[in-house]
Amino acid sequence: MQNKIEIRKKFKLIRNGLNSDYIFKISNSIVSNILQWDIYTHSKNILIYYPINSEISLLELLNDSSKSFYFPKVERDMIFPVLYDKNLGFTEGAFNIKEPKGKKITDFSEINLILTPALSVDKEGNRLGYGKGYYDRYFSQINKNVIKAAIVDSKFFTDALPHDKNDIPVDYVITEKQIYSTSVVSK
Repeated sequence: MQNKIEIRKKFKLIRNGLNSDYIFKISNSIVSNILQWDIYTHSKNILIYYPINSEISLLELLNDSSKSFYFPKVERDMIFPVLYDKNLGFTEGAFNIKEPKGKKITDFSEINLILTPALSVDKEGNRLGYGKGYYDRYFSQINKNVIKAAIVDSKFFTDALPHDKNDIPVDYVITEKQIYSTSVVSK
């Protein structure tokens, strides 16, 4: 099996080659799947992400006024949820990723569902991100009952990825085709 660095480089190259029409289509299909997902419909406070480069966009979810959406704010080596307020908008944050203007929350128990980006995810819920470990550190701080779902194009959903003791798997993988439960859910 290739190491994380090689796999990350490969998937970044492939994903960055996707055209914007394709990404828009995949994003819309994934948002449609999320809107019909019973876990989403029963969640009130949801952490999503602001897409960068060729990431799948979940921003259409912001039209759902029945939910409160949070975005991650990076401070030092941690992320903190910040409640999105359309009247306040976004500002440039760490790594030139947009973060909502507003106050970060330190009571992580407010969040019910986390929809996280990924370069790739395997069937066991192991997620390959950009390699900085922000989401894994955040996952280690939250209640174990919070549902974690990785968002990925089905092209990047694979049988197995390398992982280590610091990697925290997600409970679900959401693609444009369907929502997959990982083995984490049944444990």
